[in-house]
Amino acid sequence: MAKIISFCSQKGGVGKTSITAHVATYYSQIEHVPIAVFDCDFPQHSLSSIRASEIDRLKSDETFFKKAERLTNTPYPIYSETLVNSLPKLDAYENKNELVFVDLPGTLNVEGFPGIVKRLDAAILLLEADPISFESTMHTALAIANFANKNGGMVPTYLLWNKYNVHEKEERYSSLEQAAMNYLDSLNADRATPMNVKFMEYRIPQSVNIKDYRSTLIPHRTIEPLIKELNKLFVPNNATA
Repeated sequence: MAKIISFCSQKGGVGKTSITAHVATYYSQIEHVPIAVFDCDFPQHSLSSIRASEIDRLKSDETFFKKAERLTNTPYPIYSETLVNSLPKLDAYENKNELVFVDLPGTLNVEGFPGIVKRLDAAILLLEADPISFESTMHTALAIANFANKNGGMVPTYLLWNKYNVHEKEERYSSLEQAAMNYLDSLNADRATPMNVKFMEYRIPQSVNIKDYRSTLIPHRTIEPLIKELNKLFVPNNATA
């Protein structure tokens, strides 16, 4: 059965497209997991634009071309679709043993979003330690919670710190995490099904420049710690110690 996962946020610039590219490419080329990506970030379709730019770069950058020559897997497909048009294509992957990543648009108030939620196995929300990002992430979690997944409950939702400042006092992050969980727990009294939200253990450090090394063709080890945790959650046969 396919696992359908989305890194998402309703706040621009938090890295959802870059992280999607990193994770999909790493899984495809290093973990050798079959991958498909749905670029539903209409109208810019950033992932598709990255792939097109990289294909052009192969013609002019010899070093990049030589790296691509060493790839062991064919590059994964990227489908540029609106949310609503992606639904039947996602269903075609239901019985395939693949990881499918969906890059959602910056606003979730679009046609097809309830259908996407019904198909997701997990939503990974990117969070930064500032009030705007924090509030946006809570709104995103609530938007997802408003629609049932394939099992009739809330899509398993994970909060992932991006641009984690290792020099910041740990108390700031732990207090923000506690505030988030307290807020979400307070909503359960009025819900038929409880909120299903957890923080991921790994935090992407501020020192890791995700955008600079993103690629839909060439994998980069900078994302490896995140892959290890994702393996434990979604790809148990590939889990590493």
